[in-house]
Amino acid sequence: MTERSRILLVDDIEENLVALEALLRRDDADIVTARSGTEALELVLQYEFALAFIDVQMPEMNGFELAEYMRGAERTKYIPIIFLTAGTGDANRVFRGYESGAVDFLFKPVDPTVLRHKTDTFIGLDQQRKKLALQYQQLQESESLLREAVQAREDVLAVVSHDIRNFLQAIKSGVQMLNKPPEKLGPEARAAIHGRLSSTVDLMSRVIADLLDMASIRSGRIEVEQRPQIAGQLLNEAVAVHEPLAGQKGIVLVGECDVAGSVVLCDRERILQVFSNLLGNAIKFCRHGDRIKVTMRQVEDCVQASVIDTGPGIASSDLPLVFDAYWSGATNRRSGTGLGLYITKRIVEAHDGRIWIESEPGKGTAVHFTLSLATGAAVTS
Repeated sequence: MTERSRILLVDDIEENLVALEALLRRDDADIVTARSGTEALELVLQYEFALAFIDVQMPEMNGFELAEYMRGAERTKYIPIIFLTAGTGDANRVFRGYESGAVDFLFKPVDPTVLRHKTDTFIGLDQQRKKLALQYQQLQESESLLREAVQAREDVLAVVSHDIRNFLQAIKSGVQMLNKPPEKLGPEARAAIHGRLSSTVDLMSRVIADLLDMASIRSGRIEVEQRPQIAGQLLNEAVAVHEPLAGQKGIVLVGECDVAGSVVLCDRERILQVFSNLLGNAIKFCRHGDRIKVTMRQVEDCVQASVIDTGPGIASSDLPLVFDAYWSGATNRRSGTGLGLYITKRIVEAHDGRIWIESEPGKGTAVHFTLSLATGAAVTS
């Protein structure tokens, strides 16, 4: 909404101010009055004005002197001034008024129609200036956001390109090692290389899947196919997949399901993706000896799933940003796509659920999301 304009009335006679204020009262402007040139100078230094009506004949500081002071200051030099005078239409007097910086010179008694018309003109110009200033500010903010988004995308693409090159190099090295004669590479070594290759392919697939999901989200709502699923099986599978990686870092990963036999309505692969993103983050940031607990329990008419860790936690200033695209934490800005939690939130929302984070630095993080209970439906595989 455009800010209201202000009109300044300067006259040493109270009756004149009252009469002018009554004539000029309008919905899109506030009227401010001053009874001397000194008082007017204080006001113009405090507020912005679209127009000033100044009486010429005032004691101490007359209207011409006030106008000259206003023209001499950068803040007030462009305020349109209309002089009002009860004197005669002396040419020298009028000339001095324009020389002082006036845009017009009116003689009392002033025609109300003329007064309103001139006021309409300058208030309209001021309102247009304010609108242009607001649009310019909004444009600058939009450009700033666009530059940040473009920079974030370029940063992500740089990280992704670097990661994929590393993945391909790891695959190439693994294949070269597997090509060695059997006598130089035993069965255990081959199995280990196969395992590393498989993990590398999985990581590369996850990065590519994040980018594809991002494209889907940008073009519309992410697609989900909701079917009845057993809550306990979802939790157990999510924990089982991540236990090896947690164990390698010395992190204890456990699952607790108070609704093991309950049936939820969800897209199985997508919800496992949600668990994968949340558990992947928890394992990534937790330290040796930390603990991660995955729980599912009924809260009112839905099932609440939680991933709770004893890791380093998230700073309160970062909490509002965790679900933003390309955000990956101040201490790890250059690692990963920064799309995991953004996509996770969109998946949960596509299930008509909600997701939120509770965290305290030094005490850990808990991420919760909800799923709808399925009623009267058979579980499908």
